[in-house]
Amino acid sequence: MSKKDKKIEIQLVDSKVTVNNMAIDGFQLVLGKRTIGNVAELDNKFAVVKDGNVEAFYKTMDAAIESIIENFNLNH
Repeated sequence: MSKKDKKIEIQLVDSKVTVNNMAIDGFQLVLGKRTIGNVAELDNKFAVVKDGNVEAFYKTMDAAIESIIENFNLNH
């Protein structure tokens, strides 16, 4: 028997993201009450921000969000 896929709801919320001690307009990915990642737009690219530092750049917002969700699923 195969397992059923569990549906989870992740919300994209506008927020201030801290990058190199500067507050920038960005987004938080929230699962329930837990923040699983931050995205900020820098130099016309979307940056995945972790612990105040840029982890990676992506051309589209969707690619950045997918990266955060994949990383979260691998580690939890």
